[in-house]
Amino acid sequence: MTDLGWLVVWLAVLSIGIGGCLLLAQLGVRTTYVRDLLHVGTGVWVLGWPEWRGSVAPVLLPFVALLVVSLVPRLHNRWARAFVSSVSDADERFDGLVGYTGSYAALTLAAFWLGPFPAAAGLLALSLGDGVGGAIGRRFGKHHFRVPGAKEKSLEGSLAVLVAAALGVLIASARFGVHVGVVGVVLLGASAAVAEALSPKSSDNVVVPAVVWGLTRVLL
Repeated sequence: MTDLGWLVVWLAVLSIGIGGCLLLAQLGVRTTYVRDLLHVGTGVWVLGWPEWRGSVAPVLLPFVALLVVSLVPRLHNRWARAFVSSVSDADERFDGLVGYTGSYAALTLAAFWLGPFPAAAGLLALSLGDGVGGAIGRRFGKHHFRVPGAKEKSLEGSLAVLVAAALGVLIASARFGVHVGVVGVVLLGASAAVAEALSPKSSDNVVVPAVVWGLTRVLL
């Protein structure tokens, strides 16, 4: 398929994702779980990188998405308001999603410029670690702690972030043909969990992938 064809496919996927958030919110699904599903689902973008023939379209697309997401809160129509309310609340402001999209834009650029695996590891650690780990922590977390300036976390949730982020690293390893030993996988998963626990407010959407990306480049 040509890059133009893939561009159409990914724009359709993006539209389906936004529509899915609106639908789930209408069905009464809690905002936090809509956000978790969006986080996990966004990870499929990384898996599509090898299919592009050039770098211009895949690099530009997430930056366009970042621009659109940044402008959504300023749009005065019911669809924009509905989307904002479907993925943000008092616990997580909409600027967290802006940071999330910014991480995807920045690391997609890094992937096509500096190499795909570290960027893929960072983004999949974010998508699975934050999405799956956050959901498990809210549901099963019993032993809570709070780092000054950060949100309250649980040991159970942080462990789930570690495991899910490590799984993200393994998926990136398999997709991009890079061998990472068990120690490396655990270390990268643990770095994601620590970064997520220490990050102030919604900055984890930027800090987690940046830490995993940087550590992956150092280790490999």
